Amino acid sequence: MTTISEQRVLELSQYFTILHHTKGRIRLAINPNIKKILKEYKTLSIDKAKEFIKKIDGIKEFKFIALLGTVTIIYDSDILNAQLIEDFINGKNMKQITEFINTFIFNITGG
Repeated sequence: MTTISEQRVLELSQYFTILHHTKGRIRLAINPNIKKILKEYKTLSIDKAKEFIKKIDGIKEFKFIALLGTVTIIYDSDILNAQLIEDFINGKNMKQITEFINTFIFNITGG
C-alpha cells in the first residue's frame, strides 16, 4: 500500500495559505515552489490531484487557477470537516490528517 508520511504531509502544508474561508468555500494560494516537490512524484500531476480531491466525500467543486496560483474548494460543511483543511494549512493535527489521507488513499486504490 502506498502511504504518505506525517513529515511529507507537513512539508506539503507549507505550500498553501488560506486567502479566504467561509462555511462551504475555501480559497487557497499555492506557493509556486511546490513544483519542486511535485517533480519527486513522477506520477502526480495537477489533473491527477484534481481527480483525487474530487473523490473526497463532501467536495462539491474544485477550481485550480494556474495563472493566479489559487485553488477554490466548494464543500458540503455537513460532510467535510473544515477544521481538517485549516489544520492542514496551519500545520496542526498532522497525525490525524495523515491518517485521513492514508485511509482515503487505501479506500480509492484498494490497498
